[in-house]
Amino acid sequence: MEENSIKKFAAKTNWRRVYLHSIFILIIVTAQTVFKLLYYQKYNFRWSESYGPVSIIFYALTLASIYFTAFVVLRNRPQLKRGTALLIKIAGLIGVFFLYVPFRWIIEQKLEFWILGISNYPQDVTFSFFFHDNLVYAFLILIAGAYVKFMDDWYIHDRIKSTLEKQNLRLELDFLKSQVNPHFLFNTLNNIQSFIVQDEKMRSIELIGRLSEFMRFALYECDEEYIDLDKEISMLADYVELERVRCDDRVKICFEATGDFNDLKIPPLLLMPFVENAFKHGADTQLDKSWINITITLQQQQLHLKVENDFIAPVPGFEVKHGGIGLQNVKKRLQYYFKNKHQLQITAKQKVFEVNLTLQLNPVPSQNYLTPVPNLSIINENN
Repeated sequence: MEENSIKKFAAKTNWRRVYLHSIFILIIVTAQTVFKLLYYQKYNFRWSESYGPVSIIFYALTLASIYFTAFVVLRNRPQLKRGTALLIKIAGLIGVFFLYVPFRWIIEQKLEFWILGISNYPQDVTFSFFFHDNLVYAFLILIAGAYVKFMDDWYIHDRIKSTLEKQNLRLELDFLKSQVNPHFLFNTLNNIQSFIVQDEKMRSIELIGRLSEFMRFALYECDEEYIDLDKEISMLADYVELERVRCDDRVKICFEATGDFNDLKIPPLLLMPFVENAFKHGADTQLDKSWINITITLQQQQLHLKVENDFIAPVPGFEVKHGGIGLQNVKKRLQYYFKNKHQLQITAKQKVFEVNLTLQLNPVPSQNYLTPVPNLSIINENN
């Protein structure tokens, strides 16, 4: 069902893009025709000449140059560093600007005359005159190419955003189903009850507070596209502490979060799947004692999450597969929200499963919170 929906969305998106580009091409042809009507009246403008072989070749070269600029010169190169990609784009734009006119000279003045016996300009026109007379077209090619690239990226971004909004809703539901379920709540409440019976009031109050904050976050804080980073980190701390109680002494858990997380935003539940998987596919699959290390650091608006846990390979030669639904959703969200500003590495070797995620965050204006959240510097480890 989901695969068919994705295919329908892709087909629908492609047809709409073709439709929009067709309109753009029609606008280019119409604009050139109007230009001829206004500028070439003194040359006895004729419709047959406007759409004759010379003009058709001119339109083909112009449109080819525009789309070459948009989708070759200005295409995204996420595998390269930002500075290198920018230099390539600048060099490409300069190349298009200075090569467009000579290329037209070869096609329109030489090949057309040789094959069809006609040319755009009289044959006695010099290359110098042709070059200077068409520089404005070269400049317009760059502007039109940049416009096509911008509009195409904007359209794709808008379509992806609307799709992600629906996926985020489903992600929230999946989160509630996988975490805030009767089994999870039963174990947590049962552990709290045992602390109360043992007269450990402070511990009981702490766990009740963490469970309350965790439930509030899951039910009410995930409606926005972005949330405060400090709230996301606090939610992870609450979740880890609740899991620590559930796992008891069987699992050695180390959770560390250092940095000033205020005034930064992050999509909700972006880090949660990596932490959740450490418990679900690590500690919960082993009978003997196991361990989980979770480290979150923030330096110069660069967030780094490292999750390590021991695991038992199901079969010899086991390799990490990146095709799980949960991981696919995370990758899609990372690609959307942090297109060229993230690095994700997942490895499984020597009985250790490791996730390394780096995000480049952007600051947001300071806000007045009802309850100020201090700088988090948490180091929790089971004895």
